[in-house]
Amino acid sequence: MSDPAGSAVAAIQKRQAELASRQQASAEADRILAEALSTAHQTMRDSVRQLDAITTEIEALQQSDLVVDTPLGVVDTPLGAREYHTFLLGKQREIAAIVATAREISQAKSVVLQGLRGQYLT
Repeated sequence: MSDPAGSAVAAIQKRQAELASRQQASAEADRILAEALSTAHQTMRDSVRQLDAITTEIEALQQSDLVVDTPLGVVDTPLGAREYHTFLLGKQREIAAIVATAREISQAKSVVLQGLRGQYLT
């Protein structure tokens, strides 16, 4: 005949081990979630900072585009217009690169978050 107290203690210990394992898995999921959110937030902040810098450059040039000694020259001349066009195309490429980088990071973090769903549903 088995000892009822021994069975109860064994059941309690088994349950404690299960709960400790679940807690450890939840803590790891929380750590991964925090890292994903932190990276996403920092990426967004960096992207906004870079886009703001581009905006500032374009606005500064627009406000001074009639001044003869601007780096691009006078925009109302063919050469100046071409250089201004080249400048804007360069800024467009920079913007596209910023957006592409943010999108790649977003997609990677989305995969990470999808992987965590199961850990939070149990």
